[in-house]
Amino acid sequence: MPEDISEAQFLAYADALRAQDPALSPIMAGIVAAVFQGIADDSRSFSKLFGIAHALVLREINLLSGPDAPIEITDRDARTQRTHIKLTVKGEELCSRVP
Repeated sequence: MPEDISEAQFLAYADALRAQDPALSPIMAGIVAAVFQGIADDSRSFSKLFGIAHALVLREINLLSGPDAPIEITDRDARTQRTHIKLTVKGEELCSRVP
């Protein structure tokens, strides 16, 4: 995690995202927060950083992406399944509503 963002700040931001969009699971909110804050922009990095099984992170990313979704899949490594993501316009708007 970047030194300028504490664990408490990250968790508070993820909780605030969930308050803005109750459909987000805790992991989904964490993924959106991590991309927005520049902590992790791919599934493998997020998985390792937070100690969550990569398969679970991939599942949540797939649920978070699609039409009118907060994230977009930009690349996927066929061998490792590492999935690179970025925020969509909806994701940017969601993050901008969090104080």
